[in-house]
Amino acid sequence: MVDEPAPERWVIVAYDLPNEPSRLRLKAWRNFKKLGAVYPSVSLCVLPDTPQVRKKLDQARSEIDKSGSILVLDAAPLERVDDERLLKLFEEDRRKQYEEIYEECEEFLDEIKENLESKKVTAEETDELEQAFEGLERWYNSIRDKGFGSHKDANRVADIMKKCRDALAGFSVKARPKAINS
Repeated sequence: MVDEPAPERWVIVAYDLPNEPSRLRLKAWRNFKKLGAVYPSVSLCVLPDTPQVRKKLDQARSEIDKSGSILVLDAAPLERVDDERLLKLFEEDRRKQYEEIYEECEEFLDEIKENLESKKVTAEETDELEQAFEGLERWYNSIRDKGFGSHKDANRVADIMKKCRDALAGFSVKARPKAINS
């Protein structure tokens, strides 16, 4: 074995091929193995390199090292197309998250409407709805704070969040008229 200095940088290749035909996956695997690739048995994720992420990575490292192992590498796209594809992955992930919270907001509005129609307008129900809305707000803020989402998706959710807030306020007035008016 020849002792060689470790490279200063590494190349991480993330690829996705259909399961069928399997020869496509096998060919890619063989080609990368010929280049000397290793396939560590780890889960792989990509994060933006920000101070907030770096801080959380330090916490994750100490937690994961207790019962497993973690490998954190500094990586940059080799080609502009790689950067564009990565950004599309992040944008699609945020789009899905915004869509999911939008659907939850629609369910929240439906629940308020059903409670009003069935005259189930109580202080207890208001408390439950307030807690649910606080959860929606935390969820929305966490998605927005991650970045990489489209302004259109973020604004769409902001609009329905305002509708939820307004509907909850109206519900609360009906459930607690004395507390609100005094």
